[in-house]
Amino acid sequence: MSESEFSWLPDDLVLNIFYKLENNPRSWARLACVSTRFSSLIRNVCCKSKCSQTIPSVVNDLLSASSAVPPGGWAALCNLAVCCPGLRQAGVVLDGASESSKHRPEVVVEEPRRPARELSVCKRRKFCTSLMPHLNLGVWNLSREQGNKLLASRFKWDCLYVCDWPGCVHIEDKQNYMLFRGIFKNFKESGVWRTINDGQKKSRIDLNCAFCSCKQTWDLLSAFCLRRCFGYHDDGEPVVRAYVCENGHVSGAWTDWLLYVDFH
Repeated sequence: MSESEFSWLPDDLVLNIFYKLENNPRSWARLACVSTRFSSLIRNVCCKSKCSQTIPSVVNDLLSASSAVPPGGWAALCNLAVCCPGLRQAGVVLDGASESSKHRPEVVVEEPRRPARELSVCKRRKFCTSLMPHLNLGVWNLSREQGNKLLASRFKWDCLYVCDWPGCVHIEDKQNYMLFRGIFKNFKESGVWRTINDGQKKSRIDLNCAFCSCKQTWDLLSAFCLRRCFGYHDDGEPVVRAYVCENGHVSGAWTDWLLYVDFH
């Protein structure tokens, strides 16, 4: 049945049909491409309903008295609730060198070694798993407790919701990437926002947000917004990296290097 055959149906009836497909968010994504009417219904009605069912406490906390729509819109929040940002939007794979390596502070060590900023972090290598955003295979949930574990202690008053550990696990050749996503409450009033806009403009990079239309994000690692205890691996790759857009949407990755034992 084409969209033109749906045009005479009232919105309530069309929505009833759409709701029967809500178990697979990919179906809504395809339908949103059919027409502007379908796109509007899915973005403004279906996505709002999905968020209220999936993350009701987060929705109630994010919405303020002055705004009935979360930053970036309902579609962006719905994407964040159910989608993995993918390796590229999580900062693991960037065009050229890793932005985290460009802005990383030097690490003081006792023995002579190459500065961490000179180490190759994002080498050109083949990745087996998805580089782009995709449906998350883990639990669809967001927790403020997980967000508190990510931010530096001086941002303890900021409210950041992050997906439950371990997020979406991407198993690669020599390391596992546990990709996470999250969202700040009242981001423009947070300490993190003041920090990245107060002499930290160098931390802003041309990396699209995985969930909304923002074309730039801020590297929270180079802006010293993450806990310093995370550190770096021996090759200079950060253990944790995270990026935030203007709407407060966060994408990031925890790198877990695999250990190989040779018994020969």
